[in-house]
Amino acid sequence: MTGSPDGEPAVREPEAIANARCLLGRQLAACRRVAGLSQAQLAEKTGFSRSTIANVETGRQHAPGEFWESADTAVSAGGSLVSAHEKLEKAARRARAGQVQVAGAQGPLALPVFYPAAQPLPTAIPGTAAAFPAAPEPDVVAAAAAQARDHAMNAAATGVGPGTVEQLTAEVVRLGRAYVAGTPLPLFAAMHETLGRVQTALGQKAYPAQARDLSFLAGALCGLMANASLDLGREDAADDLARAAWTYGTIIDNAPLIGWARGTQALAGIWDHRYADAAQYAGEGLSHLPAGMGAARLHAIRARALAGHRDFAQARAAIKAAAAASNEHQPDQLHNGIAGEFAFDTAKLRYYEALVLARAGYPADAETAAAAAVSLYQAAPDTARSYGCEALAHVQLATARLMSGNADAAAEAIAGLLRLDPGRRISSLHEHVEACRELLRGPAYRGSRTAAELGQQLAVFSAVSITSALPSSR
Repeated sequence: MTGSPDGEPAVREPEAIANARCLLGRQLAACRRVAGLSQAQLAEKTGFSRSTIANVETGRQHAPGEFWESADTAVSAGGSLVSAHEKLEKAARRARAGQVQVAGAQGPLALPVFYPAAQPLPTAIPGTAAAFPAAPEPDVVAAAAAQARDHAMNAAATGVGPGTVEQLTAEVVRLGRAYVAGTPLPLFAAMHETLGRVQTALGQKAYPAQARDLSFLAGALCGLMANASLDLGREDAADDLARAAWTYGTIIDNAPLIGWARGTQALAGIWDHRYADAAQYAGEGLSHLPAGMGAARLHAIRARALAGHRDFAQARAAIKAAAAASNEHQPDQLHNGIAGEFAFDTAKLRYYEALVLARAGYPADAETAAAAAVSLYQAAPDTARSYGCEALAHVQLATARLMSGNADAAAEAIAGLLRLDPGRRISSLHEHVEACRELLRGPAYRGSRTAAELGQQLAVFSAVSITSALPSSR
C-alpha cells in the first residue's frame, strides 16, 4: 500500500511501480554518495529526517515532490531526480486509473536515471504499451551496508576535539604539581575554572575512552579542590568536593581516585575531630587501594585518626603498614602520573609518623621522625617541596622538643616557620601552633622567658593567616 502525494486514497501499487520506486531510491543513494554526503547530511540539507532518507533510498517510503526537489538540488542531480519522480508519478496515476497495463511479467517500470559518471540517460518513457526493459531487483545487501555505514559515520562524530582531552590533562597535571609550592586561593580559582571546562566537555558527545578520561580529570580536580578547601579551613566544602571526586571515581571504577577521595574525607573528619568516621573512611579507601603510594597515604591517615581516638597501639601499627605499602612499587595514573599534591613521599610519611608518635606520648621518637621530615623537605627541589607539610613538620619538631622540656630547641625549630607568608599559612597550621602554645602555658614553662617570648610569637603568627580573609565555615 502507498499513498499519493496529491492526497489520493492509498492503494496497492502494481509490482512494476513498486520496483520503479526502489530503482529511483537507489539512484538517489548513488547521487548522494557521489556528492560526498551521508544520509544525515542529506537530511539536514533537505529538511527531512535521516530515517526518511533511508526509507526512500530503499523504496520503503513514498516521498512528495518537494522532497525530490530539495534532494535534487542537494546532490546536484541537474533536475534528473525531479524528472524521474514526475514521470513515475504519472505512470502510477495511470496505473491506478487502469490506463496503463503494467503486468508483473513485464518487469519493473523504466525511469530516466541520473548517472554520476555522466553515462547517457535511458530514453524509455513510462506510460507506453511497450514492454518495459528489465532491471535488477533492489540490492538489499548494498542498502543494508550503506545504512550501517552512514549510521557508523554519525556515531563517530564527537563534540570533543582530538586535542581536548590531552590539553585538559596537561592543565590538571600542571595544577596538581603547582599546588605543592603554590598559594592555595588563586590555585583553587584556577582549578574551578578548569573543572568547568572539563564538565562542559563531558556534556558533549564523546567516545567512551574520552568520557572515561574526562571523568578521571573531573575527579582529580575535585580531589585537588577538596585538599585546597581543607587548607583554607573549609572542612564542609572539602567533604562535598571529596565526595564528588569519589563519585567520578566510582563511575569509571578508578581505584586510585576512589582511595584518594576517601582519604581526603578522612582528613576532613580528623580536622573536625570525627576520628571514628575518619578511620572508617580511610579503611574503606584501603579496600579499593591495598598497595602502593595511595595505600601508604591511607594507612598514614588512618594512623592519625586512630591516634586521635586514643587507640595508640593500632595507630603505630597503621604507620608501619604505611611504610610497608610505600615500599610496594605499584604506580598509578593519579599518585604517580599526575603526582604533585597527589604524591605521598617519604618526607610526608615521616611527618605523619611524628604526629602519631607525639599524640601517643613518645616525644623522643616523634622528634626523630619530625627532624627526618624537615631534612627531607629541605633537600627537595623548590618545585617539589611542600611548604605546608614542611611547616607542619617544623611545628611537630617544636612540639616534640617542648614535650621533652627543651624550649630553646623548640624556638630554634620554629624560627623559620614564623617567616612564612600569610598567604601560605594553611588552616591546619593554626591547630598545631595552638597545641604548641598550650604546652608553653603549662607548669613546666612557668617563669620561662624563652617560653613566654615563643608563645607571643606564635600568637602573632596565628592571628594572620590565609583563612582570615575567607567566610567562616562554621
